[in-house]
Amino acid sequence: MATDITTDRLRELAETRSAQGKVLSVFINLDPREFATPRARATEISSVLDAAARTIREVDDLTPDERSALQQDLERVDGALRGGVDTKEARALAIFACQPAGLFEILKLPRPVEHKVEIGDTPCVEPLARIGTGELWWFVLVDRKHARLLAGTVDGLVELWRHEDDALARVDSDRQDQDGRSERRYERSVEHEVDNHLRGVATELARRLRDVRVAGILLGGTKETTSHFESFLHADVARCVKGHFDVDVKGSGADAVLTAARPVLDELVARRDEELLAKIDEGLGKGGRAVAGLGDVLLAAHERRLDTLVLQEGFTAKGTRCPQCGWMGVSAGGQCPADGTMTDMEDNVVETLVGSALGQDARVRYLAADDPRVAAKGGVAALLRF
Repeated sequence: MATDITTDRLRELAETRSAQGKVLSVFINLDPREFATPRARATEISSVLDAAARTIREVDDLTPDERSALQQDLERVDGALRGGVDTKEARALAIFACQPAGLFEILKLPRPVEHKVEIGDTPCVEPLARIGTGELWWFVLVDRKHARLLAGTVDGLVELWRHEDDALARVDSDRQDQDGRSERRYERSVEHEVDNHLRGVATELARRLRDVRVAGILLGGTKETTSHFESFLHADVARCVKGHFDVDVKGSGADAVLTAARPVLDELVARRDEELLAKIDEGLGKGGRAVAGLGDVLLAAHERRLDTLVLQEGFTAKGTRCPQCGWMGVSAGGQCPADGTMTDMEDNVVETLVGSALGQDARVRYLAADDPRVAAKGGVAALLRF
């Protein structure tokens, strides 16, 4: 099971489609405030699986082969969930299945989401974008013996990796066996092992960073240790370090880590949002690389010009989509202006817009529903590549 949501992975999901079948997307809320016990979680999972089965039976426009494939996909989902999938620290699950496309993935989410079952040509990734996938942060915790890597957003974290170095224990053992060793030599041995530990953690971070893009990295632990740790970081990792925070490296749970880091994180996120909106305002003022309002943003998405899509939390809108070329619009139907194909109505064209944005490697950023800066732009705006 994947425990981190990366922009790259969501882009791959958004681009997944099969000419021979439909994609089943299932979202299960596991908010511990509502489903605190294993029994409550199991009951909730069963309820959502039952809803998925009804959806597959009741959707009208499926071919017999598509319906059969979806039923098989649901059986795989059922088997995986009832087989004891690890839901530790998960506030929700997102499941995507399409056997003809070779797709089966379960993602642990750090934030609760509404229950949802979708059947479509591509995975439904819009709820994941609401978690803040364009703002994925790493939280690296280090002390002289332990290291942990957590990832997530202001909404929650999941732990990706942890390491405990036992070299210091071996040094202590050697000291007991060799009473003649000087104190100074012992101290040098200790510092040597600590450096090896920190160097190994730095190497692991550099390896992992090659496969993911992050908004930034925060280092947790004592200021003395984290500052020393920075001297071992690869240049690509060091450039991502945005701040430090104090935390119990070994014993803190994910929620405690986020609480400790939140003052630094909130300030950094607010600063990035200010910079983003300032660029959009500048582009709109100059008639340059920015658009606002659903119609103009949908057109820019069709032209694959999106760099960053900004949405007001909760923003939805009806629209149309061309099944042939993917053109999206706000009209009441009719022919696609790009190729003349009859368009399909969509209850929420924003979901398709988000998928299109991720598919063209654009960043997606949701801002608060009561943020007047986005409301003034019609609930949606975008920074453009060209």
